[in-house]
Amino acid sequence: MGGQGVFATPAMILLMENTAHGSVAPLIGADMTTVGYEVCVKHIGMSEPGSTVVVTSLLREVNGNKLLFDVHCHDGDRLVGTGTHKRAVVPALG
Repeated sequence: MGGQGVFATPAMILLMENTAHGSVAPLIGADMTTVGYEVCVKHIGMSEPGSTVVVTSLLREVNGNKLLFDVHCHDGDRLVGTGTHKRAVVPALG
């Protein structure tokens, strides 16, 4: 949330990171996880309070344990955020 309940950039980034992580979590095994290490996104449109936003991620590249995702955020048919996100596959603690 941002001022007066608008969809804030940090909230969008959190959704993008969670979506990318969740998209590969079932594929890497219970003893592994992913951690984000780079986010390069643009928040290009606003969403009114109460709007539903949908985030998608596409795994574009795998290089060893490093993953590169394209991420997009839509409010209905409108693109409100876009960019890339990098994660690394690492051993899960605990």
